Amino acid sequence: MSAAETHGTLGRKKKKKIFTRKMQARFLLVFCVVLAGFFVLIIRIMTLHQKHGIDYSNAVLSHQSYVNTNIPYERGKILDRNGAVLAKNVVTYNVILDPSVVNANNGMYVEPTINAITKAFSLNAADIRTILKEKPDSKYIILLKDRPYEEVKHFNELQEANHKVVKGVWFETKFSRVYPYGSLASHVVGFINSDHSTGIGIEKMYDSYLTGKSGRESGYYDNELNLIEKTWPAQDGDTVYSTIDVAVQTAVEKHIKEFNATTGCENIGVIVMNPNNGEIYAMASNEGFDLNDPFNVPEPASTGNDNTTQSSSESEDKSSDSEEGNSAEDAEKAAKKERQDRLDRMWKNFCIQYTFEPGSTFKCITVSAALEEGLATPESTYWCAGMMELDQYKIKCNAKHSQVTLEQSLMNSCNMAMIDISSKLGKSTFRSYQERFGFGYMTGIDLPAEEKGILIPESNLNLVELATSSFGQGFNVTMVQMAAAYSSIVNGGYYYTPHVVKKIVNSEGATVYEAKNTIAARTVSKSTAEFIRKATLETVRGGTARKASVKGYDVGGKTGTAQKGIRAEGRYIVSFIGSVPAENPQVVIYVVIDEVHNEELHNKSTPATQLTSEILKDILPHLGLYPSDGEIDYGVEIDHEDEEAGDIMGPDDHDHDH
Repeated sequence: MSAAETHGTLGRKKKKKIFTRKMQARFLLVFCVVLAGFFVLIIRIMTLHQKHGIDYSNAVLSHQSYVNTNIPYERGKILDRNGAVLAKNVVTYNVILDPSVVNANNGMYVEPTINAITKAFSLNAADIRTILKEKPDSKYIILLKDRPYEEVKHFNELQEANHKVVKGVWFETKFSRVYPYGSLASHVVGFINSDHSTGIGIEKMYDSYLTGKSGRESGYYDNELNLIEKTWPAQDGDTVYSTIDVAVQTAVEKHIKEFNATTGCENIGVIVMNPNNGEIYAMASNEGFDLNDPFNVPEPASTGNDNTTQSSSESEDKSSDSEEGNSAEDAEKAAKKERQDRLDRMWKNFCIQYTFEPGSTFKCITVSAALEEGLATPESTYWCAGMMELDQYKIKCNAKHSQVTLEQSLMNSCNMAMIDISSKLGKSTFRSYQERFGFGYMTGIDLPAEEKGILIPESNLNLVELATSSFGQGFNVTMVQMAAAYSSIVNGGYYYTPHVVKKIVNSEGATVYEAKNTIAARTVSKSTAEFIRKATLETVRGGTARKASVKGYDVGGKTGTAQKGIRAEGRYIVSFIGSVPAENPQVVIYVVIDEVHNEELHNKSTPATQLTSEILKDILPHLGLYPSDGEIDYGVEIDHEDEEAGDIMGPDDHDHDH
């Protein structure tokens, strides 16, 4: 290679060297300056954090809103007619923890806050530390539910004394429903689930009035981590004034319990109402339940006669065959269904949801229809031979009454007279009066799940069916239907819709609803009403209902006895419906006893009339009705003649037979 070529090659290699020593020195200088700047910045940050770190942390938190919460409304109260509280609310509090605040500032709030919490509430400090460690950034954790004000007040005092270090705890207000009288009027007052999916009674029927409107609360923490709140208040529910009278309801339920303790039955229903406006003073049965714990199902009583019991060998044989079918899942489903069935039975209102044959109490309707149609007069007479054969069926009366007047047909509860009357009415007219008195239709009472009963279609009211219907057999009614119909007779012919709510008042005290006590229908004339009042008075004075009398009072009424289910089984419902004072009724009472647990009395009206007398003796003075002779000692009048004869009842003992 020549010298020129060699020089050219070296020249090209020198051109590739662009990062000179001078440039390297400059780069090193810049790097040192930047590195020094970083060191200065780090030192500055550390200084600021040490001096002002808490202030900066608080400033950041002050721009973070805590969880918005609803302010619950207070559900409206339910009161009795005199202002006694049947349902109210108790204020409780949920304890809310905000770990993001408690953990702030290097945890300086942790121990003081935990110390305050554990002193005020029944909580373990270790559990709180675990929450703070596992969910450090959470803003809403419910530590406790439904705590009383006393505990909250204690915590607030501790927080006030240590407000600089006790942080991140606040409270949600709640209203818990409380029923001061427990099981009293349970089917009328009722309850409702928190999600409004289940409920009965006034609580369910008037839920839209009782339910208010929730408010809202929002807030943020200031630079000292004090909670600053803004509130949109809740609108509370309305107060419902019921027609129930606590004193009357208490007396009724007391006597029901006493009857069950001494005699017993499958069920009892009692309605006490004002016949002149449809207001219900008391409605009860022996299947009440504690409203404060409505889902608590009592264990069924053992009868000692379980027909499903199998021998051990039978059980063993069947267990292998049905092993797959009796899986744990199937057993769980069966248990849930059984529990729900028992709840449904417990919540069912006997007075409006059960239907039954009314028996001879219905004779007041039959006689009223005949008087209205001009097919009978107070002077009418009927022949009773004690038995009649219709279409190959033998229909019996409770006795051979021979000739009876219209009044005596009620006093002695004569089936033969009713058959005569119904044949004159005919099936079309008879059916029209059933409907006029509201049978076959719901009364419209302001309680949920009312039944309407079952009537025989007019086309099927043949000779026998018409005859038995005349004395209250072959069709079904509810208690409230019968009470409303009877009230419409004794009050002069005015059918008022029965109801359990008198008025509703909002949180400002204004009345937003008031029962109008409107007349839904006219049933009978005043002359018919006057006759029935007189005839039922004589029925209590000297007829089948003597044991319903109360000394010093004019009680009018009619007994009833009806078979239920298969006739051959001999199961009976006995009843009494009546009014006081008989000539100017202010109170109607209806007592129905389902299957009396006494072999001697199970098909007699004695238990119903005696129970009626005992109830009336207690409630009449409270309702402002006093003995006509001015005596205060108004003990139950006893028919000593019947008593000495071994409690022989009047001719109503078997008024149901046919």
